[in-house]
Amino acid sequence: MRESKVIRGTIILHNYRVDRITALYQKLDPLQPLPADDTQLYVDWQHELFASDDIKLQLARGFARGGAGVPVTRLFTGHRGTGKTTELNRVKQMLERESGGAAGRKLFVSFLECEKWVDLNNLEPPDLILQMVRQLVLDLKQVGFGNAWTKVRGFLGEVAEALNADVELKDLGLKADPFVIGIAIKQVPGARAKLRKHLEDRLPRIYDLVNSEILRPAREWLAGEGYEDVLIIVDQLDRIPQRQLNDRGLTNHEQLFLNSADVLRSLQCDVLYTIPIELAYSHCHGRLADVYGGAILTLPMITVSGAAGQPGIKRLIEIVRRRAEAAGVAQLSDLCAPEALQRVCLLSGGHPRSLFTLLRSAIDRSDGLPLETQAIDRAIRQQASEFGKSLSEDQWTALKQVHSTRKPLTANPASWMTFLRERYVYAYYDSENEGLWYDWNPLLGEVKRT
Repeated sequence: MRESKVIRGTIILHNYRVDRITALYQKLDPLQPLPADDTQLYVDWQHELFASDDIKLQLARGFARGGAGVPVTRLFTGHRGTGKTTELNRVKQMLERESGGAAGRKLFVSFLECEKWVDLNNLEPPDLILQMVRQLVLDLKQVGFGNAWTKVRGFLGEVAEALNADVELKDLGLKADPFVIGIAIKQVPGARAKLRKHLEDRLPRIYDLVNSEILRPAREWLAGEGYEDVLIIVDQLDRIPQRQLNDRGLTNHEQLFLNSADVLRSLQCDVLYTIPIELAYSHCHGRLADVYGGAILTLPMITVSGAAGQPGIKRLIEIVRRRAEAAGVAQLSDLCAPEALQRVCLLSGGHPRSLFTLLRSAIDRSDGLPLETQAIDRAIRQQASEFGKSLSEDQWTALKQVHSTRKPLTANPASWMTFLRERYVYAYYDSENEGLWYDWNPLLGEVKRT
């Protein structure tokens, strides 16, 4: 990790000189997950607030203690921006340590960031399996097992020849290269449909290739490196936009994760899929748990309201403190008034990305530090107004019901899925009593309604 240091009120960050407010703005990037080895900025709020209910520990233990020749498939969800990728990076790190870091198997972990390689707006099972295989063979090659790469290149050579024989696709220059073919799936609609057809016709061959000719010898080779099995983490599938596919209400989420579950479970290794939160807590929840053989684990929000809220507020302040310190802001009083920071943490709803977005919006309104409370108030008013302006009167009534009861809208599943997806409602966790519970986004309480 590159270091930064302060020199006479400025900070040397990434080898160039910036002022503190610019450095802070960069440290509050809401879209940048933390790598597993970043101990400077990472705050382990789950362990501190939930102890043994820490989701990343549950995931790591489940895979480390599983096996016995039977692949383990788990589903993981949470609101976008809660830090799922940051936590999954740590799951990977724990499992790659001796004994899995959790009194179980040490696993070789391949990590696929889907958004880079597939079109999430139009994702089919063959697209996903191909990219899982591509990521796996590249990760195996990186640690010294190159046979998998050779096998896949040979198979994809057949597919590329068939595609290149097509008059419409001959100018693409497709070769037996997982990168080139993968890019074609995402970027060239004509190639995407034809490639899917070729892959669907060859799916049994893909499964046999991976399970018999890649995973089996890879396990033998990895055993010499101390690994006992293979896990593929498939991240960012929670970002798939929901679409209705027919007049019976079937969604693309159900089609992929339920109707195509046999495809998603076709590889004979452990797999962890992220899934959209609106699917996880829809009427499909029970079927998903049955099909994949385990509970769906949710990364909750950091509780910031009620009697349990104060420890959560402290964790959010600690998150800000670490990033401010890394930007050369020695004390939080140099950032803004304490009561203003506490208010921002409360109105973030315990959602780290919203916390960073609110602070960045205030920075955009400021010439320097400390941030004026008025700038923070204006940032809050603006975001609350934008957030609430599209809601109908019926939606306001439904959201007030969630706010007062802390329960899901079982009588209106369509609205409930929308509220979860669009972050009008947040999921929280009570380790002692309720388990998962819900509340509206606290920014809604700041909306000025006429």
